[in-house]
Amino acid sequence: MKILLCTLNAKYIHSSLALAYLNEFCQSDRWEIEVKELTINENLEDIMAEIYLSRPDIICFSVYIWNITPVLEICRDYKKVAPESVIILGGPEVSYDSAQVLADNPCVDYIVRGEGEYSLKELLQHIYDNASVAEVKGISYQVKNQIYENPDRELINNLDTIPTPYYGDITYYKDRTIYYETSRGCPFNCSYCLSSTIRGVRFFPLDRVRKDLHFLINQGVREVKFVDRTFNCHEKRAIELMRFIIDEKGTTKFHFEICADLLSDEMMAFLKDVPPGLFDFEIGIQSTCPAALETVQRKMDWNRLSHNIKALKAYDNIHLHLDLIAGLPCEDYTTFAKSFNDVYFLNPDVIQLGFLKLLKGSKIRDEFAIHGYKFQEKPPYQVLTNNYISYGELIELTRVEDILERYFNSGNMAISVAYIINKIYSGNAFHFYEQFARYWEEHGYFKIGHRREAEYTFLQNFVNDYHGVYAAQVNERLKYDYLISSRSYTLPENIHSCNPVNSNEILNSCLRDEIFVDQYLPQFKTKTIREMKKQLRIEYFRFDAVKGTDLTTPVPVLFVYNPITKKAQKAIYLKDHIGN
Repeated sequence: MKILLCTLNAKYIHSSLALAYLNEFCQSDRWEIEVKELTINENLEDIMAEIYLSRPDIICFSVYIWNITPVLEICRDYKKVAPESVIILGGPEVSYDSAQVLADNPCVDYIVRGEGEYSLKELLQHIYDNASVAEVKGISYQVKNQIYENPDRELINNLDTIPTPYYGDITYYKDRTIYYETSRGCPFNCSYCLSSTIRGVRFFPLDRVRKDLHFLINQGVREVKFVDRTFNCHEKRAIELMRFIIDEKGTTKFHFEICADLLSDEMMAFLKDVPPGLFDFEIGIQSTCPAALETVQRKMDWNRLSHNIKALKAYDNIHLHLDLIAGLPCEDYTTFAKSFNDVYFLNPDVIQLGFLKLLKGSKIRDEFAIHGYKFQEKPPYQVLTNNYISYGELIELTRVEDILERYFNSGNMAISVAYIINKIYSGNAFHFYEQFARYWEEHGYFKIGHRREAEYTFLQNFVNDYHGVYAAQVNERLKYDYLISSRSYTLPENIHSCNPVNSNEILNSCLRDEIFVDQYLPQFKTKTIREMKKQLRIEYFRFDAVKGTDLTTPVPVLFVYNPITKKAQKAIYLKDHIGN
């Protein structure tokens, strides 16, 4: 008997922790298991052909909101060409209304609900033995159009009974993000989250986790993302694991979901000395509106949270990713704008503006009528409107999200955007993004793709049109942002240079000066001037990026670029050296 474990990931770089667990747990000398991780971006006909050519007797799909639609389409068509095959679904998207999924999809034979390791293996054993599955807990199934739902299976209390998902040859994961967990469950009960349906947190043994992390680090994997819902809910344990990772001295990066207001003074002191670039923190703030937080049963100490995030930012050694959710109950458009500004001025590296999804099994979905929710009938079940915010306002926020991604999360225009918000919009970040998004909509920019250079031009044009008195200052900052982020021989359209006609000769003079090269460009000492200039650019500015002040007389800046990334490694102010 051949079993195919399959899923469609959202992106190529993603990997499936669920399949990794099931593959290890369900191994048996009674059958053969093959794993296929594909993506939702692939042609469905190609996916189905690949599955068919594997000749599986049983196909098990791991199903989520992002892949349920194509998975079911594949199942329907596959059953037509291989009617004798057995199709099993599992995952959160089919666990909470399994009977309805079966009724709507006769091609599906079984659904494994909840934690799937024990249920799937037991189900496979019964199918292999051609035995009744009536006593297999945690499954739903149909026989001759009759649907059966067996009792739920108890949660796995001893998580160490589940084999480690990664060992041996992990070549497949080299260029992918590895997902890993040290615990299951969440200490909180936020009504929009599926974790709220299961109370309590269960932990894998520390020795096992250390062994797994040691293996992954020594394999040189690119990134490990912990899927623990709140990694620091057990702080002593969290510190111990973080310290272990640091002591391993590997190159692997680690991503944690944490609750910032739970960080104690001891933890903050520990985090201050974390090596730069090793850890990424994702912090789900979601909202700063007290009524919204109370309604969704989310506890947050804003004063403690904001204090800790500002301190982490000052440490400058951990990448900070903050989350917001639009569409929460009791939060209207104006209140959300305040939440946006509150989070924005914590100055994280990334702000993810997401939109509430009324997931199957979540409490907020069961209570949708209380708040007048209307949401998408099909996945991802995103909110369309409620008693507090209109569909039109949510459309505006989707455009704000797009602009935020381009102009803040990219990091490409940090100096320019900060100047515009603080100087022109008096510190109201949301108002800037809102107005700029409307400008994009009016000009039809959202409807087509753009080169990166065009985004600089659009921002300059926006300032020219609506805030012309600041146009010259913004020009200088956009020019600096552009040149610090990429090596280029030209500037974007409508971004103007103030270089003197002899700027190239000035640069050549500097590069012929051995003292200058020794002091500023020692790595270029063996290169010719022509070779050096491939990694250099001189540009004059009426703006001092170090002090953030405007200048009446332009000063030259020399950008030194990394030959691989094409980003500037440093910017050298040449005023003192060349005397102008």
